[in-house]
Amino acid sequence: MSDDCVFCKIVKGEIPAEVFLANDEFIVILDANPKVEGHMLVIPKEHYDNFMDLPSGMYEKFLSTAKDAIEKLGVKDFNLIVNNGKDAGQVVGHLHLHILPRKDGDGFEIGA
Repeated sequence: MSDDCVFCKIVKGEIPAEVFLANDEFIVILDANPKVEGHMLVIPKEHYDNFMDLPSGMYEKFLSTAKDAIEKLGVKDFNLIVNNGKDAGQVVGHLHLHILPRKDGDGFEIGA
């Protein structure tokens, strides 16, 4: 855990967040500044700076946690996004996966 990391503070319960789902290794929270309705973040409970730092054995659990959250939410159309590094748009230096439920006309566009 990192003392100055906002996601580590959320995991420790020092900063409030709406937890949607949790297991031994990950929590899923509603994004504090959602881009679309239902925007969630899958966050490892241990601090990993980015996707490349996640141990190989945890990739499957990372994605299966996202799948569990999507199934619980009950949506069929969604985007999964990991911004890896500052130049890719990563703002918080703690690995997280965005789940963006989508519906026609939601106004959110992913630039190419």
